Amino acid sequence: MTMTKRERAEMEELRSQLRMARAFHFTTPVEPDVPPPSGMSDGLTEGFLYNAYERAWRVVPACSSSVGHSFGCDDRTDSQNPSALFSTRLLALQALRNDAEKQCARWLADIDQAIEKAERDSTTTYGE
Repeated sequence: MTMTKRERAEMEELRSQLRMARAFHFTTPVEPDVPPPSGMSDGLTEGFLYNAYERAWRVVPACSSSVGHSFGCDDRTDSQNPSALFSTRLLALQALRNDAEKQCARWLADIDQAIEKAERDSTTTYGE
């Protein structure tokens, strides 16, 4: 039996709600597991790094030398300072998720604090 358009929309809404409910949990922090090379002649280490902005993120190949690193390139460095890397894309994604959890939790905590303040000040209304 095929679903109607309304039933398909309801099913997609339920799936969306389930994804959101399952997203509310904290994971174990993940640290980079590939240290940068220690000496000038040690070449490059290769791995992955992530970058997270509000509502945007990416995990890319990366490399590091003893004096620089690269984000998005794994055969030469183009930024100053060495960087520890994640050995797999999976580890980088897990670290990214943990970082996003902390950012979201801070954002929600700030909103909760503002709500608490507004509740304390609830005797004040607009225009007073």
